[in-house]
Amino acid sequence: MNRIGLLFDMDGVVCDNMGAHVSAWRIFFRARGIEIETREFLANTMGMPTRDVLSYYFKRAVPRAEAARLAEAKETLYRKLYAPKRRAAPGLRRLLAASHAAGWGVGLGTGSKDDNVTFILDGLKLRRSFDAVVDGGEVEKGKPDPETFLRLADKLKVKPRDCVVFEDSLLGEEAARRAGMAVIAVTTSHRADEFRHAALAVRDFRKLATATVRALASRR
Repeated sequence: MNRIGLLFDMDGVVCDNMGAHVSAWRIFFRARGIEIETREFLANTMGMPTRDVLSYYFKRAVPRAEAARLAEAKETLYRKLYAPKRRAAPGLRRLLAASHAAGWGVGLGTGSKDDNVTFILDGLKLRRSFDAVVDGGEVEKGKPDPETFLRLADKLKVKPRDCVVFEDSLLGEEAARRAGMAVIAVTTSHRADEFRHAALAVRDFRKLATATVRALASRR
């Protein structure tokens, strides 16, 4: 049997932090005269690189320098809101340990930039639990393009068809589908019935057995 790869999105999967992200975006855009609607944000922009989110709501192209400046303002708000609540998803540490014991490759593929990756992985002391990371600064095209997950599989030296992706966003689910990978939906941001291609839906990792994950990878 080929080596299995477990690919985790970060926000809403490794930790349940999307409420803080939405609140930060709402404060950020309101200060600029734009009101955002939560369901629209979650359905249409969640999982996108920050520059794409800015373009979506500003309804114009946003140059890189401007995007970097605005992103820093928004992410500073987010980290301030979430820092007191920062914790790993229930059952995650157990699943990560069991996956390593099984000899699987474990990676993180996120649209967030390295500052937020550091905030979560180092803040939760999870950095060493991931064999490889691909963040939003490493790809040309963000989700729903499959580049993030394909790059991550390459770093892990696993075949895309042998990967199982954990995603809470619809754009991330589509990225995994395009990459030819099985998807387990994490229902922190969407209901299970909103996902179109997920083989399984879970709220967190407490009841998820490695045998279940192995079976999904083996069916590919």
